[in-house]
Amino acid sequence: MPKSSPKPARERTPVRLIAFCYALMGPACAINAAFIAIAIPAMAPYGFAGLVSAAALGAVVGILPALWLARRIGDGIRDDA
Repeated sequence: MPKSSPKPARERTPVRLIAFCYALMGPACAINAAFIAIAIPAMAPYGFAGLVSAAALGAVVGILPALWLARRIGDGIRDDA
């Protein structure tokens, strides 16, 4: 016999909200990754190409906090009443 969960069924987060959060978090993570690449002396031989690749990697990793933020915002603005 299945148990009924006290939690309501989870709805999907709207794509527009995810895109908005990524527009905030993607560039922020890219800038942070570029600053980290500048601060690491071992990155010096890679020059500008290393800086750009670190920023690109940071922008890709920025999707993770963007998804988290979108889910938190989506849960907060949903009307469960």
